[in-house]
Parts: sequence; C-alpha cells; structure tokens
Amino acid sequence: MSEFRLLLRADLVLKNGYVFTSQGLLEAGIAIDQGKIVKVAKEPNLPRGEEEVDCRGQIVLPGLIDPHVHFRDPGYVEKEDFYTGSCAAAAGGFTLVADMPNNIPPASTINAFRLKIREAESKAVVDFCLYAGCGTDNVEEMKRLAGEGAVAFKTWMYLTSPAAAGLRVSSRRDLFDVIARASRLKVPLAVHAEDAEIIERSTSMLQSSGRRDALAHCESRPAEAEVKAVKTCLEIAVESGAILYLLHLTTRGAVEEVRSAKSRGLKVFAETCPHYLYLKDEDMLRLGAYAKVNPPLRKKEDQESLWRALVDGVIDCIGSDHAPHQESEKDAGLEDIWKAPAGAPNIEVSLPLMLTKVNEGVLSLSRLVELMSTNPAKLFNLYPARGAIVEGAEGSLTVVDLKTEYKIRGDKLYTKAKSCTLFDGWSVRGRTTYTIVRGVVIMEDGVVVGSRGFGRFIRRRKFR
Repeated sequence: MSEFRLLLRADLVLKNGYVFTSQGLLEAGIAIDQGKIVKVAKEPNLPRGEEEVDCRGQIVLPGLIDPHVHFRDPGYVEKEDFYTGSCAAAAGGFTLVADMPNNIPPASTINAFRLKIREAESKAVVDFCLYAGCGTDNVEEMKRLAGEGAVAFKTWMYLTSPAAAGLRVSSRRDLFDVIARASRLKVPLAVHAEDAEIIERSTSMLQSSGRRDALAHCESRPAEAEVKAVKTCLEIAVESGAILYLLHLTTRGAVEEVRSAKSRGLKVFAETCPHYLYLKDEDMLRLGAYAKVNPPLRKKEDQESLWRALVDGVIDCIGSDHAPHQESEKDAGLEDIWKAPAGAPNIEVSLPLMLTKVNEGVLSLSRLVELMSTNPAKLFNLYPARGAIVEGAEGSLTVVDLKTEYKIRGDKLYTKAKSCTLFDGWSVRGRTTYTIVRGVVIMEDGVVVGSRGFGRFIRRRKFR
C-alpha cells in the first residue's frame, strides 16, 4: 500500500464527527484503510473514502471491548451461540468480546480450546478473545493454553456445574498454584471470587429452613463470601506477582480491599457490571428468578460504593457478564429460587445504561472510555492497537449519539434471551449508531449488517 494511495483514498472515511482522543474531543474525521486507522484529521486533510459515513453531531469512540461474556457456545446453544451473541454485541456497540470458558466441553484443555476457536470463527460477527479455564485439575495444561492464544485464564473459587472440569480451585494451595503459574506465563488470571465454605454453609441453612423465595439466593451468597475471597486472592497475588483480574465486584468491602491493594502497588484489575450498578437486592422481589445472578444483587450502600469506585479509578472495567438462559429455565425458579440458573443477558443494554450516567453527569465520557475500551485493551495486552484512536491502530470504532432518548425494548434485542432482560421498558439516553470492526460497518442504526464468520480470533500479544 503506497503512501500516495494513503493520501488520496481509503476504504472507509468517517466525517463530521467528534473524535475521542487522548487530548479530548476533536472535531474531525477518521480514515481507515486495510483495517487500520491511517488518518485522524479535519475533513480537508482526509482522503476520499470508498465508503463514507456522516457522523454529524455524533461522537466516535475507540471500539468498545466487553471483557466478560458467556456466549454458551459450544454446548448450550439453545441459550445463545456465537452468532446471536456477537450480533447482540454489535448492536450494543462492542467491537471485541472476551468469552468465558464454562462451556461443554469446558475450554480448559487444548482440544476443547481449539474446538471453541473453530466454532466461534465460523459464526462471530465481531472480533473475539477467549479465556482458558484453569483450576485444580489442569495446572499443567496452562502453558499450552497460553500458547494457543488465551487472552487470560479464568478460575472459580466456587462452581457447581456440568462445565466445571478444570475450572475450579478447591483449596487455597490450588489457588496459589494457578496464580503462580499464570504469573510465570505473564497471562492475567480472572477470578470469580466467592468463598465456597461460606456459600455452602449459608445455602444449607436456608434450604434446611425451607426458604425458597428470591431473596434467599442473595442471603445464600452473603457479602462476606466475596470479601473473604477477594482478600485471599490479593494476599496470594502479593506473593506471586500475578496480574489479577477480579470479576464482577459487588460489595463495599471488596472495593475497599482492592483500593488498599492498589495503594500498595499490586497489579490488580477490578470489574463490575451494569446490573450491580442499577439493581439492588430488593429488586429480586419484583424480578424474581430473572434477577438471579452470581454474585447476587446487593444493598444500596454496596451500590453506592461501586459508583464511587468507578469514578475514582478503583474499578477498571465494565463487563456485561452477559449470561443468557432460556425463559423456561428462569420460570422454573419463580416458586423455588434454587431451581433457576444464575445469569442475565446484558450486552445490548450495557452501553446505553452507562451513557445515561454520562448524560446525568455521574460519569465522564473519558472515564467511560477507560472502563469500556482502554482498560480492557490494556488488561489483555492489546493496547494501543485497540482501546485508542491513533494512526496505526485497528480501525474498530463505536459511534454514539449522546442525545437520543428511548426505551429499551426486550423484543428488539438480538440475544436469544430477549425475554429475560432485566431492563425492558427502562428509559435511557444515548445510543450506538455505528459499530465498525476493522474498517467495516457491522451495525448501523440498530440493525446488524455484518456477516456471520467475519469476526476474528484475537490472540493475546506476548510481552517482550
């Protein structure tokens, strides 16, 4: 590709927008050629585009990254698959997703990991990364999984599931082993941090007393289960020097543990999710089993702590924890909460919920970009090729209209679990108008136009 061609013509040009840069919003356009950003400039200095998009009155952000999804493929495709899940991602403004390993078979062996890559490559509309599962059963497999391009490892401190093989640590010693191995491999370790002993004891007591109501789920996984587990992870990380990614934090106590660890220089990333920011345990009375998630919804003071941590930088990432189930599975728990699976479909509503808070002045636009693009890219060692709008970076962008007000409609969602959304009828302000992956428009004005199989597997870049 010659410099002459770069200056005269590009594959895609976005014009008349406000481009988010490290210096703030710049009234400019962007030229993308062969999948890369080749020019960020005002219109007279842009090349002509084979395709041009008028972004007048809109803001162009670095492509959003969802660091936490469960697309259920392979193994649970009746709930979701990589095509429907990635269409939902595109509709939600996400250009890259990182999918969790608890499938059937679990992505905790080389063969299962390679199978998942093949399945996803044949269906994905957006680009994708994969977590590799690790736990008591497969510590020796971790080096090979890292070599296959796993963007991070994932383990659970408590998990009861047919997909649990190679995904759970059963003791502090085992947790130390997987954290130490991840550290040596220079790959982040993501942890679902809830203490197994506390959960099992609490659940047993509640079930023995005959509790089957929705709030019993919240009580079965009390705040102390998360706080104790987070503290354990941080103590071990100090010893090992690992890059730790603490998923879906929900409690004030856990936030304060992370705040203290960061002040001591520990390499830890922390995540929370939109449903913990918008819903509380009392919403279980209204939503029942549909709001059963792990960890559970918490109290007002916990939620307020999460918002403070988002604003001041203690929490690094917003993950949707998109975890769809069938309506019939959720309905099974309406009279007996223990019969319903945990999880909710959130990827299409994550950005509009957060843009609403930008419009309300709760969160700055620059902080939103950090939480939903730049920091996930840094976590996965993909920055600045992703997570920034600079010449030479991937031409993956999210264009938003901050002004539009509308109501979320579950029946308009792309996920298979559209009837299970927790936010049907909610009023929001701010929407995605274009989702662009490597210079190709894959979503325009709410309609996914990208092709099945267009999405690529993005391997973790190795540290030098």
